Amino acid sequence: MIMNKLCITYNDISTYRSELMGWAIVWIMMLHFTFTQITPLGFVAQYGFAGVDIFMLVSGFGLFFSLDKNPRLGEYYRRRLLRIFPTYYIIGIFASVIVFHDSILALLFRHSTIGFWTGGPYWEWYIPSIVAFYLIAPLLKTLIDKGTAIAIALLAIIVLGLSYWIVANEMVGAKDPHFFMLYRFPAFLFGMICAYWMKNKASMKPYYILLLIGIPCFILLFPHHHEIYNYKYLSLLFLLPVFTYSFILISKYVPMMNTVISQIGKASLEIYLFQNIFFNLIIDGRLTISPQWHDSLTLLLIILSSLLGILSHVLIEKGRKRLFA
Repeated sequence: MIMNKLCITYNDISTYRSELMGWAIVWIMMLHFTFTQITPLGFVAQYGFAGVDIFMLVSGFGLFFSLDKNPRLGEYYRRRLLRIFPTYYIIGIFASVIVFHDSILALLFRHSTIGFWTGGPYWEWYIPSIVAFYLIAPLLKTLIDKGTAIAIALLAIIVLGLSYWIVANEMVGAKDPHFFMLYRFPAFLFGMICAYWMKNKASMKPYYILLLIGIPCFILLFPHHHEIYNYKYLSLLFLLPVFTYSFILISKYVPMMNTVISQIGKASLEIYLFQNIFFNLIIDGRLTISPQWHDSLTLLLIILSSLLGILSHVLIEKGRKRLFA
């Protein structure tokens, strides 16, 4: 009975999709705003970049079924563009005015994601990365549907191996945004594969095997992150099945926060963008937090970003339905 309660299914990734995204964005905000005096929260917060791995898995999972439901590429790209770019530009206006003081041309360049790829002005790395993954998702789904599991696994290993090689040879800076995108690709691919397993009613055994393999890989790599900083990011990626499993169990058996976390998850894109505005202001030194008030203001920024994100999500969704229904 206990073992049954500790088991999850691929359906749970779908059932608790909003909760997974909610926990992920809260974890990311904990990292960006950083608790310092509340010791357990401070320890957890420093690994909040793993929340992005969860986002990538959930995105890959959702896109697989979106394409499965309606494989017409024109409609698929239309839906994806309308989900991302109106929100990105609307909230991006606040970033351009408050953070970057952009001209109209710079604003358009920055929030089209072109700047990320050309060395021009850009805001953050996640949206350009997920847009790139959206573009190649139909090809990945075709390969996965054809049962080319070995080829897909090799692709993930090659990309992850390339990430390690880049890090080991110190070809990128410690926080190079293009590296952040590259090593997240296997997480996105893993989400699509989990969706494929769910569609074909596959056993959970492969998931648990990857979960068990990931733990010693993390243990092997993590101690070296002081030698090569990016090993910290790479090593946490191996715990993605563990984190996903853990947050699903929390959502299933500790449901008190589910309504709130689910609402946060549904507005996670908007929340991510708003918290990024505050994060940029902190990095630039224009928003300073007094040490004695640090944890209180950290909590306040998390709540404020969440409320702004949820409100903007509701308003943008209403506008989107009226204009593009």
